[in-house]
Amino acid sequence: MLPQKVGAALGRRCRVCLMTTSAAVRSSPSCPIAGDAKTGGSSSCGSSSHERSYPSSTAKVTAGPRLQPNFGVAAAALGLAGATAYGLTSSNGGGSTLHCEGIESETQLALKKPPSAGEHFLNVQGLSGHVLRNRMVTVFIGLPLRGKSHMARRLKRYLEFFHGFEVEIFDVNEYSGKEGNAQLLEALKEFFERDGGGEQRRSDKYVRSGRFAILCASDTNEARTSKWSGHSKWRRRWMSQQLENELQAQTIFVEIQVTDTSTHRHEYMDHLERIRGYEPGALAAKIADYEKDYVTIQSDDGTEDDLQYMKLVNYNHKVVNNRMMRSFIGSRIAQFLTSVHPYKRTIYLTRHGESVYNVQKKLGGDSGLSPLGREYAPRLAEFSEYVIGRGSKKFACFTISSKENKADKLRNNLTRIPRGGQTGGIFAKGDWGAGVQEGMQLVRIQRGYGSPFEDAPASIEEVVQMASSPGPLVLVFVDDFGEEQEVPARLWTSSLRRTKETAAHIRHPELKQPSGKVWTQMAHGIYRSLDEVYAGEFEGLTYEEIKTLAPEEAKLRKVDKLGYRYPRGESYYDVIARLDLPLSQLESYREPTMIIGHQAVHRMVYAFLTGVKREHCTEIAIPLHTVIKLEFDGTGAMKETRYFLGPRRLDEDDGQSQF
Repeated sequence: MLPQKVGAALGRRCRVCLMTTSAAVRSSPSCPIAGDAKTGGSSSCGSSSHERSYPSSTAKVTAGPRLQPNFGVAAAALGLAGATAYGLTSSNGGGSTLHCEGIESETQLALKKPPSAGEHFLNVQGLSGHVLRNRMVTVFIGLPLRGKSHMARRLKRYLEFFHGFEVEIFDVNEYSGKEGNAQLLEALKEFFERDGGGEQRRSDKYVRSGRFAILCASDTNEARTSKWSGHSKWRRRWMSQQLENELQAQTIFVEIQVTDTSTHRHEYMDHLERIRGYEPGALAAKIADYEKDYVTIQSDDGTEDDLQYMKLVNYNHKVVNNRMMRSFIGSRIAQFLTSVHPYKRTIYLTRHGESVYNVQKKLGGDSGLSPLGREYAPRLAEFSEYVIGRGSKKFACFTISSKENKADKLRNNLTRIPRGGQTGGIFAKGDWGAGVQEGMQLVRIQRGYGSPFEDAPASIEEVVQMASSPGPLVLVFVDDFGEEQEVPARLWTSSLRRTKETAAHIRHPELKQPSGKVWTQMAHGIYRSLDEVYAGEFEGLTYEEIKTLAPEEAKLRKVDKLGYRYPRGESYYDVIARLDLPLSQLESYREPTMIIGHQAVHRMVYAFLTGVKREHCTEIAIPLHTVIKLEFDGTGAMKETRYFLGPRRLDEDDGQSQF
């Protein structure tokens, strides 16, 4: 699979080509891999340009010196279909252009007309440069309450994060009245042409814009008077012609049809009625009223086959594509949208337990867990059962050290008096700190590190007797037991040893589904795409060692942490490239999913899910021994909860803060 091979493929190229930021093009007798018999390639380094030829294709990359740090290099290095031409801006203000020759299909068309001298394309970060020069507008249509706004937001996030587009959503409802149609067209024109976009000739094959507009109505019923609503054949035809004639923009229509009567659908509709303040059943009446005027895209009789569109029936149950696969970005949009749905979903992110390399403050590698990391693994298994499987909202692991008077602490802070609605059990009295609150129930106990967790006994005195064993006592508290029957859930890890060891204690019971099928709870999915960023020649080194051995590299990474690529290794951009497919797949899941991964990768996953710009994601805190819970409800709302499970590390610096 391509994303899993990105690092290896890129790592074999010359380090000058691979750098997205450089103090100067390096002059040396030979490149690191020049004359490599395995690659059969040749390299030449100079102060003004750098060329590299490949045995596997005729692609040649030529770039001027001092590339800016926001150059999306991954696709060009791999010779992907999207890497036809990039607009680069040199540090001295002069223009330099990168050309990729010998690339198949549509990209050859662009190469026949390289930019003329002095011509500048909009410099956009992305992994598919040629499509960034086309103006594109996607229009979401369908009956009310189909999740169109949610789909539009997720598409915006995908195009910005993985393809470097500048994307803006235009709400049709904001352009009402007699002048509303003209005002929306003018707003689109201003969006495409601002900041030097300039006027475009109709004869231009490629429009110099890396911008992408999305049209969607926040209130479908109220927008039906607008020509931009797209609810009839005439309106869709008018929209397509206006965008082509006035803006030279391509139009994609995305129609969402829902006939689903599942529990997910009913929960979604009930949730919308509550947050919008409607009486039960009121939304169904609004849908029926709009349906009288709505005309679906005519895919059966072929009268709209000249349009570029896709139909999503029950989101990803059935998909009809028309002319979507004719372009790279059209195919990527189709692939992503077939994964998106507006229903509730929950994602849990956690790093592996502390590893041996974390203790030694070394980068990368494939080391196992340290003693503290091995203690985190069973705690994570308890969390998985009670929070992910049974739906408990609160969870805490509390450690009483062997130096404390465990018997007195337990007698003074536990009670048999339940909260309202509870029956039996042992409960926390007062707030203990570390996440333990008044009324939380004691459910599991670990007698000494390395021992298995046991069910909590029925009496406080039995707990005190268990505390008499040597070593610390770990108590697990939850707010309630949650569901009697576990909710089906998923588990992902990387292919590296430390994540698999962290997941080793998670139980995998078989759950009987209402359909009669058997679900293996938290079945372990291993994905190489989730592996930590590869540090190449610096694997197994500390940052202090890197500063000593390669001070220039340390400076380059400090200048541009997002774009810097380790020698023969990866950059954050490469991680983004290989996360495209797994994160698209994650969008399709309705079951809670826990991902046990690594700091750099989780920074990207967290940024994509929460809307953090990738330029800001390299400093996101993903602490060890902590679970980050992200809840989405399909309305744009997101709730984040963090659970620290322990054990607490004496030295919070794991050597990964600069990774």
